[in-house]
Amino acid sequence: MPLRGREAGECYRKFLRRYGETDAREKLRERRYERLVTPNRAVHLFIGNIAAHPRAFMRLGLIHPRRSVVARGVQEGLFSL
Repeated sequence: MPLRGREAGECYRKFLRRYGETDAREKLRERRYERLVTPNRAVHLFIGNIAAHPRAFMRLGLIHPRRSVVARGVQEGLFSL
């Protein structure tokens, strides 16, 4: 499952209650980088913008499937050139 910005914020608040400020940051870092961003994961970010600010982009989502799953279903491209 992706961990979105809002979910990351709630995760931090939960860890803050459970572990305290110093340990909460370490636990969140562990969750984000040691579990999600690993050599056996293919991390993909979804970015987008809004009409009012077309030059400003924001992260909309993050997925991190196993590399073996991604390797099986590689798409060559969206458009033929």
